[in-house]
Amino acid sequence: MPDPKGGIAGVLRRLVYRAHFVTACIFGVLYFLALSATALLSILVRLRSPRGGAFLFVTWWGIVMRGVVGWRIDLDHLERLSGSAPAVVVGNHQSNLDIATYAAFFGEESVVIGKKEIGRIPVFGWLWKASGNILVDRGNRGSAVASLDEAAARIRGSRMNVWVLAEGHRNQKPELLPFKKGAFRLAIAAQVPIIAFVAEPMRSVLDAKRWMVRPGTIRVRVLPPIPTAGRAPEEADALLQEVQSLMQETLDDLRATGRGPIG
Repeated sequence: MPDPKGGIAGVLRRLVYRAHFVTACIFGVLYFLALSATALLSILVRLRSPRGGAFLFVTWWGIVMRGVVGWRIDLDHLERLSGSAPAVVVGNHQSNLDIATYAAFFGEESVVIGKKEIGRIPVFGWLWKASGNILVDRGNRGSAVASLDEAAARIRGSRMNVWVLAEGHRNQKPELLPFKKGAFRLAIAAQVPIIAFVAEPMRSVLDAKRWMVRPGTIRVRVLPPIPTAGRAPEEADALLQEVQSLMQETLDDLRATGRGPIG
């Protein structure tokens, strides 16, 4: 019976994957800081608008890092997202490299909701705040509600998309983590649709625990918009369950039809 690990060839292959992972991490940290500073400076000296500076960061982070790790993005039903603003866009959250993946379809009319701790990251946190993204203090309900009310007003007034990774934490398990309710309260408050997308499990191209990365294709499927017009605030829980169920079903299908984990 052949060695399931591939013998010496398998050992050498895994060494290459680990060397690729370490190299990508070192480059990624340095590039992240340099690009954050460049985008922030472009805003401060008014070469770009706040949203333009953020879009500069997202676009070039995605292009370069996808090249470094050798990933391609296969988008299914991108037309459901293109020109969709205003909407609340909900996706799954698997790794710190999600930004590189999602940059492939992140529109300039978009902002992101994230936890307040992001604002404490040197340089990048300053860019995040300067470019109009939304920080939420999840430990302070009053502050979180006020932030979402502000976001609802901005959605209606500026016709923009607000992106939320509703799990709130990185997760590569087969089951999605329980969703945070804020995105769904926000969509109902603004009376805009929810557009969900699901990226397939990254197990075939990334194993962070074992320090391995390899080239490959990541499939992303955009789901049909779910309208919220006429829904009342007390329907947020039902909306959350509806969206999570559809996303879990999609994730299960992508997992069943995708490549296996890095060996």
